Amino acid sequence: MIYQILKEAWISIGAYKLRTFLTMLGILIGVAAVVMMVSAGQAVQNEITRTFDSMGTNLILIGPGQTVKGGVRGGRGKPTVTFDDMDSLASLKDVETISYVVNAAVQAVYGSNNYGVSVYGTTPDYLNVGNWEIEQGSMFTERDMKSGKAYIVIGQTLVNELFGLQNPIGKVIRLKGQPFTVIGVLKEKGDGMMGDDQDNIVLMPVTTLRQRIHSGFRPEYANIGFVKAVSEDKMEAVANRIEYQLRARHRLKDGVENDFSVRLMTEMVEKVRNVGFILSLLLAAIASISLVVGSIGIMNMMLVSVTERTREIGTRKALGAPNRWIMFQFLTESILISFMGSFIGMILGIVLSQVGGVILGKEVPISLWSVIISVVVAIVVGIVSGLMPALKAMKLDPIEALRYQ
Repeated sequence: MIYQILKEAWISIGAYKLRTFLTMLGILIGVAAVVMMVSAGQAVQNEITRTFDSMGTNLILIGPGQTVKGGVRGGRGKPTVTFDDMDSLASLKDVETISYVVNAAVQAVYGSNNYGVSVYGTTPDYLNVGNWEIEQGSMFTERDMKSGKAYIVIGQTLVNELFGLQNPIGKVIRLKGQPFTVIGVLKEKGDGMMGDDQDNIVLMPVTTLRQRIHSGFRPEYANIGFVKAVSEDKMEAVANRIEYQLRARHRLKDGVENDFSVRLMTEMVEKVRNVGFILSLLLAAIASISLVVGSIGIMNMMLVSVTERTREIGTRKALGAPNRWIMFQFLTESILISFMGSFIGMILGIVLSQVGGVILGKEVPISLWSVIISVVVAIVVGIVSGLMPALKAMKLDPIEALRYQ
């Protein structure tokens, strides 16, 4: 019975090839769009995960507190955490290492080449907390930091822009008119989460930056501090210890708000992932509008088909065909059209998403969700759009159907 119904349904939709193709075009485009949006969403999620993994997920970030003016909370205020504050956190339980950063934006000059770069005055442990690796040369030491040596470690972008094919180790570049010797090159990291170039960076001892580049206001305060916990499950406890320690050092009384902020990297990751997930759902929902249009197209074609085949339906009923056969016949035709459109749309969506990934230089995963979406859409749209025409065909009176011209 099932085989016979499928065979007749295939013959029926094959009799009107162009009309069938135009009918399933809406489903095809809709499924392709949804598959592309789902793939794009997963690519963004993977990029977020990759970026945060490159930074380290067991990090705790310490920065300035919020400003309050006239009872209104503003953004982050002036730095409030000193170098000594950060150094005191290294002895806390479950803390692996600490580091801090004072940043500045300057123009780097070597010979006739120059390039704008982000300069981080930091400590040798910044390599650990930031998951950086040295590709060539070495990192400056604690002794270099204490003596304020004019040593720098540079990222791959600056190597390419200033030195080209030359070996940068031992070369002297000028930052804000001051000479600095390159002693190391960082391993490439690529773009950050917001599309920023993580490799356009210069690391130098924080004391050197304060003495030679950024010697002005609040010289002993860090723009941001990093505490690396021994593991993710210890982060909450470490964050509480940090808060207690800094409140004690800043002599904050009970009831007084913190003049600093303590943020867990895991919380930041979760928030960004949630935003990416909601954005993906929104894009997929917008793309799904074409699925509604496609289902209306299938329903319209099936209703026309019922009208065109009224005499055929009457003949089948007169020869003893049960009502359920008539209903299944038209329902199967609708599902077949929807299934073909969904399958082709799935293939098209996967191909276009991969082509887009190659063009943008991003890895776009082929998700199992693409197959699930295609099958679900094929079944649901086919049944919903074919049910009304199928019921109409089933309820036709055989005598009236045979009289139909």
